[in-house]
Amino acid sequence: MNKYESIFIINPEVGEEKRKELIEKLKGIITSGGGKLLGLDEWGVRRLAYPVKGCEEGYYYFLNLEATPAVIESLERNYRITEEIIKYLSVRIEERKPKPKKVKPKRYRPRVQEYERGGRERWRE
Repeated sequence: MNKYESIFIINPEVGEEKRKELIEKLKGIITSGGGKLLGLDEWGVRRLAYPVKGCEEGYYYFLNLEATPAVIESLERNYRITEEIIKYLSVRIEERKPKPKKVKPKRYRPRVQEYERGGRERWRE
């Protein structure tokens, strides 16, 4: 199973009871597909950068979950068909493994005197 983050915005005119029903429905979709909800953050009403479906504000929710790609597909399908959700985005989170540093071996370069290269010392003679 992969880790995902999903954020969706609900129309702010929707009542609190309808929002709770919607959240329970989405939790059911995740758990019925074998996924695990790791966290749910309710960010509240925020102003949108531009009007979306006639709304200038939206009620934000942030989900942190562990699921298969099939669960995410069904979750996004429900985002699309639910009229109360005006915008959504789901992103897969990859676990980063530290890369070993590449160490370049130092090259041995003998020091060359200025006068051997034709520097200032040569012209003083």
